[in-house]
Amino acid sequence: MAYIDKTYYDDTFHGTPIPNEEFSRLADIASDVIFGICVIKPTAANLSDEHFMELFQKAVGYQVELLYLQGGIDAIVGLSEAACAGESESLGDYSVSSGSQRHEAVRTFNGIPVSSMAYMLLSELGLMCRWAYAGRYRHVCS
Repeated sequence: MAYIDKTYYDDTFHGTPIPNEEFSRLADIASDVIFGICVIKPTAANLSDEHFMELFQKAVGYQVELLYLQGGIDAIVGLSEAACAGESESLGDYSVSSGSQRHEAVRTFNGIPVSSMAYMLLSELGLMCRWAYAGRYRHVCS
């Protein structure tokens, strides 16, 4: 189940344009990834809170956008730009490299790239910690 739809992504989030035929699958997968990386899973009570849901949906929007920019479905099966960066091959004096040496590492979850912006928003919501979070949404974890 996707936490956002195309209307939210286009009109509220204002993300990079994504073709309609790709959006639904990316939104479902991005929602699964965002839910999967949360140390503390969002509850129905959290998701009914307007401010919480606003930030949570924004995190999913960042994840959809990242997956699309990393190659769409290819990003999900491990063929993303980040996964392939820095590859090189050579034959004798001839060599070819892809990517750059200064490429910043992209966080991944089971090989799938994860948006740093999404991670930041989930941290703000207290979903990424194992200790009492000092934000608006306090969680005490065992």
